[in-house]
Amino acid sequence: AGGRCAVQSCAVRRNGRSPATGGELENAENIRNSPSFQEISATSANKAQPTGTPSSVRAMATVKDSAVIVRRTQRDDLPEVIAMIQELADFEKMPDGPQLTVDDLIRDGGFDGRQSVDGDGGAPVFHSFVLEATADADDPDGPANQEQLQTSMPDPASKPARPLTRKLIGYAICYYSYSTWQGKSLALEDIYIRPAYRGNGYGELFFRALAKHAKESRCSRVDFHVLNWNPATKFYRRMGALDLTEAESWHFYRLQKDAIDRLLADDRQ
Repeated sequence: AGGRCAVQSCAVRRNGRSPATGGELENAENIRNSPSFQEISATSANKAQPTGTPSSVRAMATVKDSAVIVRRTQRDDLPEVIAMIQELADFEKMPDGPQLTVDDLIRDGGFDGRQSVDGDGGAPVFHSFVLEATADADDPDGPANQEQLQTSMPDPASKPARPLTRKLIGYAICYYSYSTWQGKSLALEDIYIRPAYRGNGYGELFFRALAKHAKESRCSRVDFHVLNWNPATKFYRRMGALDLTEAESWHFYRLQKDAIDRLLADDRQ
């Protein structure tokens, strides 16, 4: 988080949640087959959507001349996701906060091909997206000097061009919760874009993709928490988000594991 993307700081505060279980968590196969988990692409500004391309598959954003996609996280992405989780924690001035391993994400996200542990043996505990870009996607250290991309017609006698290099530049983790007033909701745990890629419209692209997933998943709202000093608050207001602390005086409480143990200590006596 932090920095200068269209969201000034693409970082949502993690909230230590306890996800909903049972009927609110859909089975993994249905989730992965949802149109919102298909590739969502951003192309150059003002480029028209290709004829015949379903709107559920492709989303356009006003970005610089580069290609980025929002896609479902894959198992091989998880080491990089763990690295970005740490980057977000460092930005939040809580570097010792992350305690999960790649194996934890594999288990809880259903990446092992089995039904994950959500307390009752249901669907994955969380769902995850990554933001992926070509190596030159507005990266100051990008391909122009690395010969990663072909910029002119090739000489038939020359060596073949190197394959297009892609890299992960952001991630988002979310899960389903339930409101007794409005029903199924999407809770956004983290959204993060690496600093070198901010200021290009990718934050809005990513946020819109998550909103699209929420709508296609029949969620009535998207909930998330942000540190009060995070410049991203301006971006979220622009996206239409309501600050419930200001509007309705809500406070966010949490029972950490040790507090739960103390609370239940009397039951063991």
